[in-house]
Amino acid sequence: MRLRILLILLSLWTCALLNPGNLGTVDAVRRLQVARWIRLGEPPVRPDDPGGGMVGRNGVRHPPFGLGQSLVMLPFDALASAAISREGQRFGLDAARRAQVIELAVAFLMQSFLAACTLILAYEVLRSFGFSSWIGTSGALALLFSTTVLQYVQSAQENLLLLALVLLALWAIRWYLQETQVRWAILAGLACSLAVLTRLPSILETGALACYALVSSVQRKRFLAGFLPPLVAALLLDRWYQYYRFGGLFSTYAAIQERQFRPPGAPEKFLFSYPFWKGFLGALLSPDKSILLFDPLLAVLIVLVCWQGRNLPGELKVVLTWLALLVAMYLAFFAKYYFFGGGVSWGDRYVLLPVQLLCLFAVPLLLANFRPLPGWGRRAILTIVFCSTILQAGSTAIAVNLEVIQRDRGYTQGAIWNRAVNLVEIARHREEPARFTGIPIEWRTLYYFPFQLRFRFPSLARWAIATWLALLACLPLLILAILGEARRLARQSKPEVAPVARIP
Repeated sequence: MRLRILLILLSLWTCALLNPGNLGTVDAVRRLQVARWIRLGEPPVRPDDPGGGMVGRNGVRHPPFGLGQSLVMLPFDALASAAISREGQRFGLDAARRAQVIELAVAFLMQSFLAACTLILAYEVLRSFGFSSWIGTSGALALLFSTTVLQYVQSAQENLLLLALVLLALWAIRWYLQETQVRWAILAGLACSLAVLTRLPSILETGALACYALVSSVQRKRFLAGFLPPLVAALLLDRWYQYYRFGGLFSTYAAIQERQFRPPGAPEKFLFSYPFWKGFLGALLSPDKSILLFDPLLAVLIVLVCWQGRNLPGELKVVLTWLALLVAMYLAFFAKYYFFGGGVSWGDRYVLLPVQLLCLFAVPLLLANFRPLPGWGRRAILTIVFCSTILQAGSTAIAVNLEVIQRDRGYTQGAIWNRAVNLVEIARHREEPARFTGIPIEWRTLYYFPFQLRFRFPSLARWAIATWLALLACLPLLILAILGEARRLARQSKPEVAPVARIP
């Protein structure tokens, strides 16, 4: 219990450091408006957001997104609005300032909750495969700090929610395979159902997880009896929501968007008109979106699996195989999508989910196989892990909008290279005019809330920055305390199954 409390504290700590003072993306703001439509009866699309939706039934504009993240936002928004509206009036904040503070609070509360769920579930999943408490904790920490998960803790895009849900589903399936109790199948179905409501392509990981459970279980009918009912209910709700907005049961937002927003001369199916191989290979090799560049732990995992494939337990091989297949399915599904890689995002956000799941196993396999690796191999892999951690920290330092704008201006060396150059120039106060002219000052300074506060409340910024620096200085101590507690647990109890992938 103490370890889980420390992981929750780490989530709060990390979100306090990373929060930019808002939801970090216009998509999340629009999903928040849907939550207020459900809760307060406000318009589903704000009147001052002309590009925020498509015209549906009775001429009402609705956003194309699924309902899932808005449902998750709803209680956090209700809590933040109730507390801040009352206190804001007391301190004389006008309506616009109160709205900004509420958005900040919603982002902090929701992302802290999801980050805590992700850390704890990542730990539990690794423990279910026989990794010790210390290795499981190290793997969970590496998932947070050494993969693209860190960027999506800062940005309230739906990626972190989807990752927490798929980890919950995988953990529930692992328990079902051990106990064959239908409650675990129901929990897995509920997690997958909310994922499908959040983003309809989540049917891909739902299918992959279901296939893994069916292949590995001897009680297939019992699993389906618990897993399918919540999934069917979610699909019915999704179809009702589609009909309520746009008047069709069997359509998706793609057909409506193509009809309403197709540019002159564009193909009829312009949303999926991107060249297939350019999109497929671009997600692997593009300097702006490559999953291998933005999540180097994937390369570490590939090396370790090739090195130790024969020694991996069969159940771990099965999971890694299904996750690799899931990566391929996501690459193929989004290869032709016109908005390659998700536009303003760190990495290809459409395909990051299965990549992050694979990266979860990289550091645990490294620690389980550390001694057998040759010296040069250990040094090389540890260097990649360290560089990946620095890379993810750098991803949160300034807004990702900056590199997107610079790419359109001809700086095509890749987002990671441009991020490094930008950080160096900003730190030295020697910004190249061609890079930064016309770019808002908020996007060319540190993106963390206390530093952004200088442009709104300079008198408060001093104290906020001092507090932020104190939190940053204490972060390593908290991580050491978590690892120390994990070591204590590892000494006190043996793993439930044999240690994973050790060479005799």
